Amino acid sequence: MKKENILKSKFLKIYAKIPDRVRSEEIIVIIDNRPYTWDNASLEVKNDSNVGIKILETLKKMGIL
Repeated sequence: MKKENILKSKFLKIYAKIPDRVRSEEIIVIIDNRPYTWDNASLEVKNDSNVGIKILETLKKMGIL
């Protein structure tokens, strides 16, 4: 399994446990000077975008994944 797929799986498991209100309000990461909430990050990760990969790598460095 590719590293990105493992990180994506971990992200989605964590995301599923977060309350809806927190998902839409809490900024979890800033990529290229743009803030991402859990919801925004989820869209990027699910679409396998370059930003989604950056989000996963940043969250791993932060110890969240």
